[in-house]
Amino acid sequence: MNRSILLSASLVAVIAGNAAATTIQMGVAASSTATVMHSGNRELTSMGFASSPTVFTGANFLNFSGGSLTNNMGTFGWSAPIPRDVNGNNNHSGNPDRADSASAYTGEGAGTGTLAEVFGPFGSGYKNLSYIIDGEDNGAWHMDLLFATGQFLSADNDNSTIELAVLERGMNSDFNVYGIFAGGGLTAPVFVPRANVTSAGWTLDTLEISGAQHVGGIGLSLDSSWTNLVGFRIQAQSAFNGPDIVAVATAMPVPAPGAAALLSIGGLLVARRRR
Repeated sequence: MNRSILLSASLVAVIAGNAAATTIQMGVAASSTATVMHSGNRELTSMGFASSPTVFTGANFLNFSGGSLTNNMGTFGWSAPIPRDVNGNNNHSGNPDRADSASAYTGEGAGTGTLAEVFGPFGSGYKNLSYIIDGEDNGAWHMDLLFATGQFLSADNDNSTIELAVLERGMNSDFNVYGIFAGGGLTAPVFVPRANVTSAGWTLDTLEISGAQHVGGIGLSLDSSWTNLVGFRIQAQSAFNGPDIVAVATAMPVPAPGAAALLSIGGLLVARRRR
């Protein structure tokens, strides 16, 4: 599906829940984004954004160590085998897929893949941009991506900096983004329309499609309601035309509130004992 709306500028303000909470969306800048191929597996080295000084590197794509995917077949944990659509069956509303020439999933023979493979470290320790979560045109699904225990992320007070970025294959779908709090609660959603996603500079042809499609990206400068987050939720609704999520990157999370102080106190106690 072609994008029905074209924007001449990629800086868009989106109201997230109420008039006081504004999240700024900025398209990825292909001119300042670079990747490298390792056979059929792609590694990102840098990614820039329109109207923002933020530059993400490959490390920003490796902040997640847990999560789950909920599709029309059930809920699957971080390392659980998720049944994949093979041979164009399109039975699963959201499921792992890979580039035609990418390394096979561990469960390739059984027709499965895992969130850990898609969003965790691959090979020498990079996020493999040739692994994706494939969404179907009218399928509803969501996935939660979580930081390591004790890590959290809070938005800063600068609406020119990016806290979250999402790469999507096709540039012809919409999706919602939520922040996840420690107790499992969610922020108000931010709707990301397909028209705001800009080309990241490369194409991706996976097993479930018959030709290459452009990979696009969006960066979000979050507002102050996105505080003390332990992760993010990406959601596809049935009217969103099946987003294909290639990667999710974030600013670097830090120890949870109070943890740093406890570590400091612990260090002082140890120092005193050694005297």
